[in-house]
Amino acid sequence: MSHTDSTNIDISGVDVISRDILTEAGNDVLLHISDKVVTVLRKPEFQNRIQSILDPIVNHVINRVFPYILLSSILFLILILVTVSTFIIVVRSSLIAIQNADRTMKTGLADNW
Repeated sequence: MSHTDSTNIDISGVDVISRDILTEAGNDVLLHISDKVVTVLRKPEFQNRIQSILDPIVNHVINRVFPYILLSSILFLILILVTVSTFIIVVRSSLIAIQNADRTMKTGLADNW
């Protein structure tokens, strides 16, 4: 058996194709297949066919999901309103507490005395 750059001899003495050659051949096959797929996808007939299939599916999904999107949006707006109102209440009560503390420090007596 001759030993060349493209083959290796394994333990059993059988010639084995180098991994580099297999990788190169696999890359060539994948490149060829991807070129064919891109060529098919660019054809207007194929694009029209895919569009005619996907349009009804997308419309159906949108029609089925729209009520849930609307409900989620309404709940999100309510959550924002509650959060903003809570923030306003906390800020106002903090301002009142600061004013009371300022009066207490100036007069030495709390408001409830």
